[in-house]
Amino acid sequence: MERIVAAAALPAAPCTARLRAHEEHTMLDILMLALAAGFFAIAIGYTYACERL
Repeated sequence: MERIVAAAALPAAPCTARLRAHEEHTMLDILMLALAAGFFAIAIGYTYACERL
């Protein structure tokens, strides 16, 4: 019972902190998608280059 009361007494995280964390995750998602697209383009270019040999 003490744990429930202690947890309820903690203040909630500020909205700005949650928003900042969400923006950071969104930026990382965009970065990972860009990296994946770049590697995909490199793989296609490598395939065409090897085919010309």
